[in-house]
Amino acid sequence: MEQLTAALTVLEAPFRTLVDDSGWAHASMEGLVLDLGTWWTADADTRLSPQVTFSVAFTESTRVRGAVYVEGFIWLDDRPVAAGWCGLEDHVVYGPRAEAYLGVPLSSHFCRRIQQRNGTAAVLMSKHPKLLPLLRDGLPRGAVLTGGRPGPRSVST
Repeated sequence: MEQLTAALTVLEAPFRTLVDDSGWAHASMEGLVLDLGTWWTADADTRLSPQVTFSVAFTESTRVRGAVYVEGFIWLDDRPVAAGWCGLEDHVVYGPRAEAYLGVPLSSHFCRRIQQRNGTAAVLMSKHPKLLPLLRDGLPRGAVLTGGRPGPRSVST
């Protein structure tokens, strides 16, 4: 988990001035995941995929009762990789094989709206130019669901 946090912090660093000087909510998608992301764990019951498949993970999240679709980064082969997975509580139900999972649990309504507007299977990880307002203004109310364990920048309430 520490390696993934450190790598995302390095990737975010060149864009920190957007937050510090301009008041943006998040410096980059890496920053958004560090700010809002939660940790997830794969276990013996996880259905692991050999590759990142955003659309399949989203579909799985609609099939499993109580599950959520999560997008963020995984730690794979000593580097962060953008990924999507299906999560339940703090466990990965379906997703790519990885050493660590840090992601934002997203509402299906928000996901469908972004996917339709941008024409992408990935929601946040598509890095589509139309996502810049989300970095500037933050995610809309209701977009982020509960799930996972507190992430690197989680604030206790």
